[in-house]
Amino acid sequence: MAAPLPPEAQFHIEVIKLLLQVATSDDRVTREEIDAIIETARGFSVPLTELSALTRCLHEGQPLPPPNLSALRQDPKAVLDAVHALVIGDGHLDESEIAMIRQIRELLGIAP
Repeated sequence: MAAPLPPEAQFHIEVIKLLLQVATSDDRVTREEIDAIIETARGFSVPLTELSALTRCLHEGQPLPPPNLSALRQDPKAVLDAVHALVIGDGHLDESEIAMIRQIRELLGIAP
């Protein structure tokens, strides 16, 4: 049985789950988005087993696990920084991405 992850590691996994949700929200995932998510996961030191399980969902067309919002609310600025980096990574921001950011802000309890 694996040891429980420290709270910081669990938070980082939840951020990656959210980023995967954001990347798939337009029903297409670009190579740039995947690269950005993997880079973020590496920066957060997300365990490879966790990252592999999440990306396997993408490859196999399975539903992605929803992120734990209460965990994400612990550091909403870090969450929004990661989301912003992902959505502007391709050099442009479209209306659906703006709407997604607004929705995430609302879910995290951040005033507009």
